[in-house]
Amino acid sequence: MNNRELGEKILDGLGGPENISHMTHCATRLRVTPVSNEAVQNEKIKSLPGVLTVIEQSGQTQVVLGDRVEAVYNEINALPSMSKQAESEAPAESNGKKAGWLTNVFDVLSDSFRPLLWALLGTSMILTLIVFLQQLGFFGQYTDLTGQVVNVDIVNGARVADKEAATALNNQWMHQFAFWYILKAASLSVLNFMPIMLGATAAKRLGANMWVGAAIPAALMTGTFTDLTALADPATKVLNVPFFGLDLPLYAFSYTGQVFPPLLAVALLAPLERFLKKVIPSMLQMVFVPMISVMILVPLTVFLVGPIGIGVAMGISDFLKMINDVAPGVVGALIAGLYLFMVPLGLHWPLNAVMINNLQTMGTDFIQSPMGAYNFAVFGLVTGVAIRAKKDRELRQTAIGASMSGLLGGISEPSMYGVVLRYKRVIPIILVPAVIGGATISMLGVKSYAFAFTSLLSIPAMQPSYLYVIGLAIAFFGAMAGVLVFGYESKDDAAKHAAQRAKEEAAAAPAEKKVEKKAEEAPKAEAAAAAPAAAGEVIELHAPIEGTAVALADVPDPIFAAGKLGEGVAIEPTGTTVAAPAAGKVAATYPSGHAVGLKLENGIELLIHVGLDTVNLDGKGFSVKVAKGDVVAAGDTLIEFDPEVIKEAGYPLITPVIVTNTRKFAEVKGLPGVAHQNLSTVLKVTTK
Repeated sequence: MNNRELGEKILDGLGGPENISHMTHCATRLRVTPVSNEAVQNEKIKSLPGVLTVIEQSGQTQVVLGDRVEAVYNEINALPSMSKQAESEAPAESNGKKAGWLTNVFDVLSDSFRPLLWALLGTSMILTLIVFLQQLGFFGQYTDLTGQVVNVDIVNGARVADKEAATALNNQWMHQFAFWYILKAASLSVLNFMPIMLGATAAKRLGANMWVGAAIPAALMTGTFTDLTALADPATKVLNVPFFGLDLPLYAFSYTGQVFPPLLAVALLAPLERFLKKVIPSMLQMVFVPMISVMILVPLTVFLVGPIGIGVAMGISDFLKMINDVAPGVVGALIAGLYLFMVPLGLHWPLNAVMINNLQTMGTDFIQSPMGAYNFAVFGLVTGVAIRAKKDRELRQTAIGASMSGLLGGISEPSMYGVVLRYKRVIPIILVPAVIGGATISMLGVKSYAFAFTSLLSIPAMQPSYLYVIGLAIAFFGAMAGVLVFGYESKDDAAKHAAQRAKEEAAAAPAEKKVEKKAEEAPKAEAAAAAPAAAGEVIELHAPIEGTAVALADVPDPIFAAGKLGEGVAIEPTGTTVAAPAAGKVAATYPSGHAVGLKLENGIELLIHVGLDTVNLDGKGFSVKVAKGDVVAAGDTLIEFDPEVIKEAGYPLITPVIVTNTRKFAEVKGLPGVAHQNLSTVLKVTTK
């Protein structure tokens, strides 16, 4: 099933576009807020090939797709029915279970970071490459302040005691490795200007103007503001700003790369914009809403919101760092162990925000490296499952795909939902090596130098890499050995699955006989179709639908009416079933179910198109009873449809019946004007 077909079926399972109040996606799952939770068919969505699972969380439906999520999300948004929904004046309001405030906070965090991940991960991998080359001594060596000969570090700069000597050495490196400094600038672009980007994405998510959301943190990164903060008292880092007789304290923080201040500022922007739009006339809103918003929120961010945001970030980071300094193994063990439970619930986003803040403010991070132990324990487990699951072809394919997705892409959700949550007895097999590996990584002092999904390709981002690999190996091979020794399913589950496989094999036997029978019939149909009829012979075709036949020229569609697809007839249906008008073979079916193509034994190739523009219904109201390649007899049901669904959508029911290979015949003549049953003649085709 391709991405478009999967998107169509997921949308149908979600209750259609009219049931979607809000939809976005993260790295592996669609996140949908439905208008009505009752209209969502979870089991139907779960049964689709490519869907790992469906999670209901505080009123939100999450469809887990793994690394296909962005492609499927784009296909859903490209559907005509979604375009019409997007053009409606007001978004639908959910009447289902409301999400809690904590869920909303995590959703906003996820939706704000998600658009940046592509650029953030890409640029961070450039930094990973530079760090890797430094580790190999690619840029040469120098003597640092401790008197040791170490590799040149163009990422963090020269470490020498004399400030002027350090500046001179850094300048020398910049001249010598100018190209690599350009790449360093590229690698830091997203991290440094994260506040502006987050301001835009968070504003869009909260319904405010995204460019005003970007302008607020951008003001704190201008040369004017940084020059002003340079006047602060060197001891207190505070500048007193006169304001109507008051001295307001301005804290001289650097907002480059900060995460929490723009998020808090935009959280105030959204309600402020809504209020201003209510009190300012619409003709003046374009100028005065952004003007007043920026005039209020930039000073408010400078004096209050910014310091609070930085304080929150530094508070969390300092608390974790304090524990890490005293007992690094405890922090590593907790992070590696808790991630197993945080990822399925989407609770890992706050930690991601702290990681990014650490990288920008300190240049390194101590959270991401032990997190790698969790990932590699999961990847090791699914690799072991792939080895053991010899008799379960579907599970083995799932495990192999999940393992590759993880080891090369660093994404753990396919493993989590495809294997781990399916066989919950493996959770201890993951936890033990993950905790040991995470503790080992932290105790060995491994830190990350770039934000990256943990995979084989991102190992150089963690330094020292060789120590990091030790922790990963403990996690990966420990989990893999655990599942090879203890298995992935209980005895009851194993017996149940063995019985299920036997049942499926027994059920498949009659189906195989049926397929063999059709395979025997197919050559006969092909031979009959290939046998030329005598010249001048008139072939009569029955009506495929009960209804009244009308001339093809009367069809309100210029393509059909002009006979550009072939000559034929049209039927205004009174029935609800499309039947084969003669014996032959199904040449084409469509995911939307609105049409079928036939290659008849008499040599006629026929297209039956139920209604006009009904492809836009995306299968709603249609049930296709045949597949491409099926052999059919006269009167066999091809499609069943619901006329009321088509009428309610505003589409004509008139059904063209077209001979698509008209040129091979002397004449194709429709017989309009009377009501026909399925066995009545509506077409006469004369052979050449």
